[in-house]
Amino acid sequence: MKYSLLSVVALLLMQGCANHKTDQYTLHGTVKGVPEGTIKLQRFDDSTRQSITVDSALIQQGAFTLSGRIERPEMMSIKIEPGNWSTPLFIEAGELQFQADTSGSTHYDYSAYGGDKGATLQQYSLSGSENQDAYQAFENHPKSLVAKATYQELNKKYQAESEPEDQEAIRAEMDTFGEKHKIWELHWIDSLIQQRPSLVAGAYLLHRYQLFNESMPVAELDRRIHLFQSPAKESSYSKDLQHKVAVKKALLPGKQTPDFKALKPDSSDFQLSSLRGKYVLLDFWASWCVPCRKAIPHWKEVYQTYHDKGLEIVGVTNDSRWADWHRALEQEKMPWIQVADDFPVKNNPARIATLYDIPSLPTYVLLDKAGKIITHTTSKDIVDVKLKEVFQAL
Repeated sequence: MKYSLLSVVALLLMQGCANHKTDQYTLHGTVKGVPEGTIKLQRFDDSTRQSITVDSALIQQGAFTLSGRIERPEMMSIKIEPGNWSTPLFIEAGELQFQADTSGSTHYDYSAYGGDKGATLQQYSLSGSENQDAYQAFENHPKSLVAKATYQELNKKYQAESEPEDQEAIRAEMDTFGEKHKIWELHWIDSLIQQRPSLVAGAYLLHRYQLFNESMPVAELDRRIHLFQSPAKESSYSKDLQHKVAVKKALLPGKQTPDFKALKPDSSDFQLSSLRGKYVLLDFWASWCVPCRKAIPHWKEVYQTYHDKGLEIVGVTNDSRWADWHRALEQEKMPWIQVADDFPVKNNPARIATLYDIPSLPTYVLLDKAGKIITHTTSKDIVDVKLKEVFQAL
């Protein structure tokens, strides 16, 4: 009887917890500098590269309240008018308190490039969101702050420099610093995931890291994703990473490459599968890519060495303006096949580059006679080694 009574009490307690569990959020806020206006809560849609408004409210005497339902914690952004003030916020269920001051904001103007102008809030706080706390801990860590300041300084130097060679030296300095900083970033994210595997902020930070560091080995990325627990496991960030892993696994050595059709410079069609029976090197490049252009003399030597032995090279340009592409082709006079990637969805990456999971330019994909991948790499040295192995074995 005692056992039954305890069981009933435990069941009631569990039911009470379940009844109090809610997906309702309420965001109370104040904005210093905008006494009257409108505030919007927006979600970024990766498929369209557009912001979607999920909630809005009037700002009256500098205060507002937003409320609604959210399936799981999610990184969103707020947009305040007039002035187009904005900042990212991790929204989750519960009572959230937001405070902002528009003074000290970072202003931008992209109207000359077809964008908008506005300002990013620098003075703000959000309480009640443990995911926001984790995100801010990362963003405001001394190493993150030093990295941001360093990048800003190097970018100013790069913009002020007029000599291409000096610009490349500054870019190399940025790359060297970035490689060192990435080690710390990934270590911090790994620590968060290990300590709080259910926190959606961990999935978000890993997703953002991978977006800018797509060369992470697929096995490492897969291992990290498998650490997530609910609700991080079901988040859009985790699902997108799972999709990335599937794409990367399909492009490992030995896998059959996806076929594609593209246009040549004369607008005639080219089909990759038409080269079955030859070894094929796909060179993903662009006219504006300095390392790509610098590598061209090397590939001319490679082409001269191996073309008669069965190698074909296919240059796939990422240029969206054909005039730039044609100008580069005239200047470089590359004797191999050239095709243009295309951009079917506005503001999205190019179609073939997406199909082949191209992390940066230049990237090289070497195929065997059956169209299977020998190597997928950003290193021309690795391609050289693989080509030597292939043609010495013939």
